[in-house]
Amino acid sequence: MKQFGRRWKLDISNDQETLSIEQLRVVFEIDKTINEKPNPAKIQVWNLNRDHLNQLLSGAFQKVALSVGYGELRQIYSGDITKTRVLRQGLDFVLTLECADGHQAYTKSRATTTLKAGATDEQIVQELQKTMPKVQTGAIEIPNQRKLPRGRVLNGNSRDILTRIARNNDANWSIQDGALVFLPKDKVLSDDAVLLSQDTGMINAPEQTDEGLELTCLLNPALQIGGLVQVESILEYFNGEYKIVKLAHSGDGIGGDWQSKLTVVGGKFQKVEKPKKSDKKDKKK
Repeated sequence: MKQFGRRWKLDISNDQETLSIEQLRVVFEIDKTINEKPNPAKIQVWNLNRDHLNQLLSGAFQKVALSVGYGELRQIYSGDITKTRVLRQGLDFVLTLECADGHQAYTKSRATTTLKAGATDEQIVQELQKTMPKVQTGAIEIPNQRKLPRGRVLNGNSRDILTRIARNNDANWSIQDGALVFLPKDKVLSDDAVLLSQDTGMINAPEQTDEGLELTCLLNPALQIGGLVQVESILEYFNGEYKIVKLAHSGDGIGGDWQSKLTVVGGKFQKVEKPKKSDKKDKKK
């Protein structure tokens, strides 16, 4: 099964400008999980002009966003650039960007505020998000409605406090493509289930592992961490709806299959609403 009309667009940006790459060779490896650690990616670009190479090596650009698709583009990754290097391969200069989604927010955000009596977990999460100025609001559902019996000081790394709140709500939190997601383990995103079958690009049969059911398919930009997939396998035992907890995308702009590999878990899930992305521009630091 071939993937016709493949397109890609890599945006490399800072607060003032964006460099868009659509014609040069781009190779990508992206790994996402439902856990809080920043999602890593390695993105390589062939033969970027020297001026832009020098800018990137000097740290002038801090963000990347990669969109791919078959005719229509859809973003599959957004993150912070954590390391930049250039290697020469024959006549080619190959730029490698190592990235992490929400890296700055995860490593540097700290909370120092006073909570009033009656504050809920939801309000605490809102306060924590304020410490992450460039992180948008994703799907957030917090079932625990308990209230603080008295005021208290909130002081510490935002990530550690979010982890404690997630544990108290039997939930996972993470930053996915620049948006804070807080998802109970029995909930999934509101989007329709993505059908995975031989006809829609599934490769081989599902494989059972200790972490869940592993699936491989031709790259599908509609797949999301916390989303639903509807599996229709040649082995009927595996058929049903599953929640995505791990997701990897890989591809090369000049050839070979673009693939998605995912780990999914079964269960009875309810959908939460995922707010639309804000049109407001990020505030400059």
